[in-house]
Amino acid sequence: MVGTMRTTGIPVFFVLFVLSLTGVASAQVAMLTQVAGDVGVSGKEGARAAVPFLKVNDGDKLTLAANARVQMVYLANGRQEIWKGPGPVDIGAQEGRSASLKAETSQVSPIILKQLAKTPAVGQRGKTGMVMLRSLDDLAAVDQLDEDYKKFRASAAADDTTPEVFLLSGLLDLGDYDRCKKVLEELKARQAAQPAYGPVIEHFSRLVTEAAAKKP
Repeated sequence: MVGTMRTTGIPVFFVLFVLSLTGVASAQVAMLTQVAGDVGVSGKEGARAAVPFLKVNDGDKLTLAANARVQMVYLANGRQEIWKGPGPVDIGAQEGRSASLKAETSQVSPIILKQLAKTPAVGQRGKTGMVMLRSLDDLAAVDQLDEDYKKFRASAAADDTTPEVFLLSGLLDLGDYDRCKKVLEELKARQAAQPAYGPVIEHFSRLVTEAAAKKP
């Protein structure tokens, strides 16, 4: 293999560096879409508090207090899990495991999952992980996003904010920042009745501000 790299002129250290980055990226197996109560996460990156839009790695462990509730989506297979404490949850490659807790599970459709996988995690900048696949002139794409969102919203639980994450992430993808702001204002108006919208508003307000500031 080393001989092949030398023949093609690709430095060995460069290939190993790329492979190491691939390994790091593939370790992130799930996104925490909702976190309520006291939840800790521990693993190779150390111990820290779990927050919404955190991406967790295969091998991480969540520790839920008695008042805790966590909702997560696995990025490889679209498995959605809701865990309620108290107790530990081990993060696997495609599902969570716990000796004392039982998850409520559901399935996210492929089109929803594809968009969620591109949603920037907490700490990421707006353009990180976001792929500009379409332009604002493509009205069919906007219409399709709205249609998919309405179907997702109709089938999701009232306190499940994943449909709104899907919609906002898709609008960011399309560069429709004005519509993003309008959706965020609508969520703010509903936040008193549905406090779970708070982290969504905070996360995407920052992303929209960053993305709009970089707009040509």
